[in-house]
Amino acid sequence: MSARRMERAGRIVTLISGLVLFLFAAMELCSDAVGLVSLQTMGDIAAWQLSFTRSWPGLVILCSACVCHVLSTLWFTARRATLRMSFGDAALIASGILVPLLLLPYLVDTRLANIKFGVDDDILYRLAKLWPDHNLAFVSLIVLVWGHGCIGIHRWLRLSPGYRSVAPGLAVIALAIPIAALAGVIAAARIVAVLMAENSFAEQVRAATHWPSADAEQSLSGYRLMALGCYGALLVLAAGALVIRFLRILVAPKIDVTYVKGPKLKASTGATLLEISLLNGVPHANTCGGRGRCTACSVRIEQGEGALPPRTAAELAQLGGDDQRIRLACQITPTAALTVTRLTATDDAGDASDVEAAPELDTAGIERQVVAFSVRLQGHAALVNSRPAYDAIFFLNEFLDMVHAAIVKNNGAIMRTTESGMIAVFGQDDLPQAASSQSGSVQTAKAATTSTKDACRAAFAAAADIDVALDRLNERFSAEFGQPIAVAMGLTLGTAYLGRIGAGASKPFTAVGPAIDGAEGFSRLAESRKYQLAAVPAAIYAGGIDAGAMEAASFSAPNGEKHDVFMTSRARLGATAGSPA
Repeated sequence: MSARRMERAGRIVTLISGLVLFLFAAMELCSDAVGLVSLQTMGDIAAWQLSFTRSWPGLVILCSACVCHVLSTLWFTARRATLRMSFGDAALIASGILVPLLLLPYLVDTRLANIKFGVDDDILYRLAKLWPDHNLAFVSLIVLVWGHGCIGIHRWLRLSPGYRSVAPGLAVIALAIPIAALAGVIAAARIVAVLMAENSFAEQVRAATHWPSADAEQSLSGYRLMALGCYGALLVLAAGALVIRFLRILVAPKIDVTYVKGPKLKASTGATLLEISLLNGVPHANTCGGRGRCTACSVRIEQGEGALPPRTAAELAQLGGDDQRIRLACQITPTAALTVTRLTATDDAGDASDVEAAPELDTAGIERQVVAFSVRLQGHAALVNSRPAYDAIFFLNEFLDMVHAAIVKNNGAIMRTTESGMIAVFGQDDLPQAASSQSGSVQTAKAATTSTKDACRAAFAAAADIDVALDRLNERFSAEFGQPIAVAMGLTLGTAYLGRIGAGASKPFTAVGPAIDGAEGFSRLAESRKYQLAAVPAAIYAGGIDAGAMEAASFSAPNGEKHDVFMTSRARLGATAGSPA
């Protein structure tokens, strides 16, 4: 089996075993939360769970999942070429290593005590015998296990379509479950502590649950040390493998790796291109942590393509087969000199090295289905030319700041500022977003709208916000200009071509294509017919927008074709019923 196939198999094993353990942990915590309501019900649910975990099928499933998950976590950690990683990866690895340190003693005191000494490790035994002596360890175990599982689930699902829309709700549930579980355990433990204060009841509990004798306690202590010692030896082996991996990379043959408009490195063979970037502090985006599940680390091979192996299955799935020079940096292991162009901006827009590397990013261009949004100031020339230069510039900046705020608030990505307004797109996660119309700088920001429906709703919400903000702008400037300030907006759904376009060193990230042209055309149409917003019907239907307050019309394109359009004189009315505004 090739290394790549083995890695993919390992990822699948890690995922499946993690999901099994997460499901079991969720069931345990939910049953613990019942302690807030009834100790008896809590015990009944725990007894049902014990009947499964004590059965051979349940024992095999849980033990296999535990062993596979721990071993795969240590294996992937030992195969790393660098300890530089994202905070999420670090938290996942650290919590995964710490969990067995707390879980193994707990398993010895419960499951092994049941097998070796006949202890009935039900909820009453755990609350009466184990909780008073190990409550801090139990709380830490709950937090670590649940936190590790939630981080893993998040990193697995975060690239899935629609996950962003449900993530806030899932986060609330993920936070509520351990809090409720801890509260339930504490409440139940207090009740049990009061009952155990009566000697007769305490004796009945000890007899019914077969508390371990002094000799059994000593044996269990030895088993705990043995379990921790075995796990410690496993950690030492993993650390040794990691050190050997680092040493092999250190003494491996060196090759030249050149980043277009970036550094030129002497890099060791044996590491992936993404690992080479991280090892040498070269900014390189990697959303999925180098697992081949996204295109953030994609590069274009300028020189040295012939020395690289064919595309992996992960690359074919993410990149398609159109341009063979486009590769995923996490999937290629250079063995000869290589020159590459990074195609995606890094997440840390504030890093000075990112600013220096910015001209080379996104030069390849990408095609996306987006919601295009055009905003123009009606009567722009007459308004500006009637004022002194400083007044005109001040007013334009106030107007553009207003438009910018509405678009950014609704997770739009501003593509460019025109002489009379702005062009923006909605509906992509990986679009750099123009930050300030005054400075013209570009920052990388994540647009939160991932589905067509969400993108359309966000665009209509931005239009409504601009309409509302226009009232405040008119309060300040309409008397000065002697007429109300009006805008014309166009909204379309279609194809746009995104990339850095320009000459020389100035190549701002922008968008062109049919959707952009359509949005600009619709804004001109709205201005010519004295409306505030003109939107293509497809955007209305895709977003589930109630167009009852909008007027249906048609117009003829320059080629003679007739097109339908919805228009309104107040964008806030056209988006009220169906949008999130």
